[in-house]
Amino acid sequence: MLIFLVSTLFYLFNINYSDIWIDETFSKALVEHSFRDMIELLKNDFHPPLYFFGLKIFVTIFGSSTFTLRAFSVLGVLSIIVLGYVVGQRVFGKSGALYFCLLLLSLPMLASYSHDARMYTWGAFSVTGVFLYAALYISSNKRKDLIFLMVFSLAAAYIHYYGLIAAFWANVFVATLLFARKNSSWRIHLGYSFVAALLYLPWMFVLFHHTIKAQGGFWVPALTLQTIFSCFVLPFTQKFWISLYSLPMIIIVYSITLWVIYRNYIVKKDNQGIVLGLSLFIFGFTILTTAVISLFSQPVLYHRYITNIVTMLIVPPTLFFITIKKKWLKGVLITTLLICGIVISLKASYFSYGPYKQSIEYLHKTYPELKKIFHVFEVSAGPFIEYSNPDIKNYWFKNEQTISFTNMDVFHNLYTTDSIGKVLKNDEPFCLVGFENQPFNENNLKQILSQSQILKVDTIVDNKMKLDDIMIAYIHKIVLYILKYQDTVPEKP
Repeated sequence: MLIFLVSTLFYLFNINYSDIWIDETFSKALVEHSFRDMIELLKNDFHPPLYFFGLKIFVTIFGSSTFTLRAFSVLGVLSIIVLGYVVGQRVFGKSGALYFCLLLLSLPMLASYSHDARMYTWGAFSVTGVFLYAALYISSNKRKDLIFLMVFSLAAAYIHYYGLIAAFWANVFVATLLFARKNSSWRIHLGYSFVAALLYLPWMFVLFHHTIKAQGGFWVPALTLQTIFSCFVLPFTQKFWISLYSLPMIIIVYSITLWVIYRNYIVKKDNQGIVLGLSLFIFGFTILTTAVISLFSQPVLYHRYITNIVTMLIVPPTLFFITIKKKWLKGVLITTLLICGIVISLKASYFSYGPYKQSIEYLHKTYPELKKIFHVFEVSAGPFIEYSNPDIKNYWFKNEQTISFTNMDVFHNLYTTDSIGKVLKNDEPFCLVGFENQPFNENNLKQILSQSQILKVDTIVDNKMKLDDIMIAYIHKIVLYILKYQDTVPEKP
């Protein structure tokens, strides 16, 4: 109970610090639609529906403020702790479940994404459930554990596609091990897996559509060794960069992992091979699968998505603390991980995704006559809608060359146009929003500038962020072009 109360206060700390950003505004706008419309809108996005259904129910009860939107993600990570302690006792024992929860609290990645109104903490919750009940069913063959394994597998698949991959490999592990042991329960597991697959079948058609759509362009960068390396390192870092507190965590966690692998598979002095192997299998094969897809099809391996499977990284340390007999060493290592992880998480809670509110306030104060704002990149459109006054109209400039990674149809108050001349009068002032060093839709930005007289260009830097040499690369600098439309300039085709 004490861990849960401390965790609640910890994850809620500074939850409203960052401005709401495009992905969060998408979540907020989507849940304002009906359930049926949500499914239709998600068909033109890249995400399964379960998280958004849960978020819609939550905000219907508690309201749709930035706090409540993000609080639902906090509820997700708190649910992992409850699940890890209650169900984890059957896998790790009572003391092991306690270690597991403490290590969860030390994971900076979970803390960081508990402040995002996105599906990642709930994805981690479902994958953790898959892992725990897979381990239980292997040892117990109880029908109840198998049912929960399938429920969590379906939840993981309907929350995030990394969850789908993780659940698939977890069940492959279970079926293979049972078959290799000549345990007849593999047939029962196969039957339940078939039922789960049938229940997922309706979304498989949407997944196929998403796969085809992703071939046309996706924002994830190309696969590199650095990309793969980041999946193992960034779970212990301050959002996107390694701090001095990250290094001890990385060294301790992976040193312990290697030691546990050595003890279980080489000298065979411990009897934790199945639980250890399951966690390594889920994490490793999820990364391997997404890396193969990225290599031969479309890049999909990205460190943020690792949040869905990040709890697997603390299973080996949990097994280590269960077996180690030196209390002083156990105390030193757990204390070090907790202190480093909490410090990293607290520092990360001061990260801001961009000066969106600051930019709008600057516009309202400096240029009160401006009533129309144009966006060529979706990252600015959602947040500007969130913070704009009711008399401001936001326009999404979209033509055949526009690159877009978000379904902008979810936004009620965003007007789409392929020509600024259709919505502006001659000499009418307006604002065009851009980003410093942002290559996307640069031709659209140039097209609008070519049809306008530039009155002023202002660059807004987030005043909430303390800029240093490491963090400055991650700051969104918003460029506000104050323009006057000139209809005498012919539009480019």
